[in-house]
Amino acid sequence: MATKRPSTERAVLLVAALVALAGVAGSAWVATSASAPDRPQFDDDVADQYDAIQGVEGTRTTTIERNGTVESTRTYAVQLRPDTGEKRLSLREGPESRFGTRVSNGSVLWLYERETPNVTRIELDDDRASSRGDTIARLFARLNATTGDGETPAEPPTVEPLPVVPESAAQSGAATGVGGGPLTVSYGGTDTVADREVYVLRLTPVNESTDANYEQTLWLDAENYFPLKQRTAWTHEGQRTVMTTTYTDVAFDPGLDDDTFTPDIPENATVHSPDTAETTTYRSVGALREASDVAVPDPVVPPTYELTYATQTNGRVQGVGLRYANRTSVVSVAKYSFTYADEDDEGELTIDGRPATLTTGQRVSLSWNCEDYRYTVRGTGISADVVVDIGESVGCPGAGGR
Repeated sequence: MATKRPSTERAVLLVAALVALAGVAGSAWVATSASAPDRPQFDDDVADQYDAIQGVEGTRTTTIERNGTVESTRTYAVQLRPDTGEKRLSLREGPESRFGTRVSNGSVLWLYERETPNVTRIELDDDRASSRGDTIARLFARLNATTGDGETPAEPPTVEPLPVVPESAAQSGAATGVGGGPLTVSYGGTDTVADREVYVLRLTPVNESTDANYEQTLWLDAENYFPLKQRTAWTHEGQRTVMTTTYTDVAFDPGLDDDTFTPDIPENATVHSPDTAETTTYRSVGALREASDVAVPDPVVPPTYELTYATQTNGRVQGVGLRYANRTSVVSVAKYSFTYADEDDEGELTIDGRPATLTTGQRVSLSWNCEDYRYTVRGTGISADVVVDIGESVGCPGAGGR
């Protein structure tokens, strides 16, 4: 049973609020394959090497395949500073899309429409760009921590895959459900991408019972560990998706000017700024309940899980969220003032008499409407049965306001 999602444009405008409410991008314990090829000991400070990159200029091509057939290919001229999140992308080739140029100074993203001079301005509030170097460093630290006989220490570093880089809201929705969970990282030797030597790293789930068949391969520059190629694959509802991003004609530290990441908005343009959500984080459910006008769900989670944080989101979409984790998995419960109909309202699965949508894969997601609110339970490294049990413990307590 599939979820009916909002339109593409509406999804773009709501993404900042919804990710704060329902995101479960956690880390997981990993092991390393004992059958990996011979590899060097990575003695460099990987994160420092990555963060020392002053700029990258080149051509970036992203291809999406569905069940072996190429669905779309987009090629951009790219200029970016990895450590700050500053970037400029200009579409060279690809299917029709609303936006042709994207400029970000790391905190604000400007999207230039292709057919009009109009620009959409979006506030950014995450730190994925600045944390990517740390993520890559943990991958190499995990490889270094493995002994010759494949044994690993009792407390290995945590690690997560690199995020998929979507170019549209539709791609973003497709990629949201992958990644996370317990992963194995293994060394695949060296290769060449964009005429540069790269280290090849492969990430696969520890739990082979998952039906997502998730895997990610990274081709990381041997000098500065920048990902010159990234392939991420997963299966959802019988459809195998492969997203591959490759850089060519790459130049490192080309001397990019600050003006590159400053918007040059035409005089006759209209700048549209969608409502952005303000998110506050709390360390306890009690503190969230004291501060929120939205009644906070009271889920029953397995005893191994502990609350990591609670959130309140105010804006065009209002809501609350709870995030729990144990050593191998994470699960979140969210409630927000945005509802939409499911495609199959006659489905067998219900929560408190309301039709519910369950999607499975590397991430399990359960959603249902209750009066004026949408509820979701999402988790990685957790079974669908447990997610449903948590959803049933939340139920439909009513409209939810005080």
